[in-house]
Amino acid sequence: MTDRAADELPERVRPADELPEPDRDALIPAVAARFVAATDALDLDPAQRDAVQAIAAATTGNVYLWGGVGRGKSMLAERYLAAFLPEPVLRLHLNELFRRLQAELVRDWKAPAIVLRRLLHGVRVLLVDEFHVHDVADAVYLEALLNVTADDGILLIATSNYAPADLLPDPRLHDRFLPAIARIESSFAVVPIGDGPDHRTSGADAHTRFAAGIWHASPAADAPPADAGVVLRADGIPLPALSAEGAQVTFDFADLCEAPVGVRQYQWLADRYSELTLRSVPDLATVRREPLMRFTTLVDVLYDHDVRFVVHAHAPFDTLRRAAHVPPDADRALSRLRALGA
Repeated sequence: MTDRAADELPERVRPADELPEPDRDALIPAVAARFVAATDALDLDPAQRDAVQAIAAATTGNVYLWGGVGRGKSMLAERYLAAFLPEPVLRLHLNELFRRLQAELVRDWKAPAIVLRRLLHGVRVLLVDEFHVHDVADAVYLEALLNVTADDGILLIATSNYAPADLLPDPRLHDRFLPAIARIESSFAVVPIGDGPDHRTSGADAHTRFAAGIWHASPAADAPPADAGVVLRADGIPLPALSAEGAQVTFDFADLCEAPVGVRQYQWLADRYSELTLRSVPDLATVRREPLMRFTTLVDVLYDHDVRFVVHAHAPFDTLRRAAHVPPDADRALSRLRALGA
């Protein structure tokens, strides 16, 4: 199994009302044994082996797995999730969970907890990949998720680049999330994956289409004049593209990252195109906070959907670290961009 969902693990597996209620006291040890057996043949580093043992020792089934980029968190979490089969399981990236939640809230405003119960109906084990909390909206949604999964008996597996205590790091807001942090620390097996190699750069990454992309760094990276652009309707909003033909789409950085475009529009593009080209990308060190956060979100979405990413930029991507406001998840974005050719 690779760093994304395994082919044999569908996003959702059989609703819970088709299966008898499991005996949790018997289920968790059986799952732990299957998980350990499934990882025995993997080429894991020592810190990953320690994480396997800690996950297997989780008495409640709830696991919060955290560590640096490229440390195999998703791979181990997906192995653990697969060990619950044939229980009804669901695996979602946090951005996708938020997209679905926000889409439902727009159509029919309800409390987030009500919408989450609708989205998670029939699920007994939920994996949320890349758990993070950067603003108040994230905090509200994730507090609701913790409440719903606990109240409805849904086991929750989360992967994150952050220790629980480091969630919502903004000092102006951090106290707001302290009760949720305490809940995670008391109700989950909090498992760190210690320092080790970035496996995304080891050649074992399965994001082959994304990695087939390229980062062209040249002072002459501005977009060529378009004969006639096209305006796409991306999840309900107009989105100007330089071109869109077949499975390939091309944008100017200003239209895709400086304009108020959100994760739902990026998801829409990733669902429809297998290659995205981004032109006129400025030196990332000079980009303002909001466009830079949109850019790193775009990288996340294209990586998760394995979309080939071709970039024409004025400077190498690692100038991002010199920006006045470095995005919270810059390390993850840079790790993913290192997969691109030059």
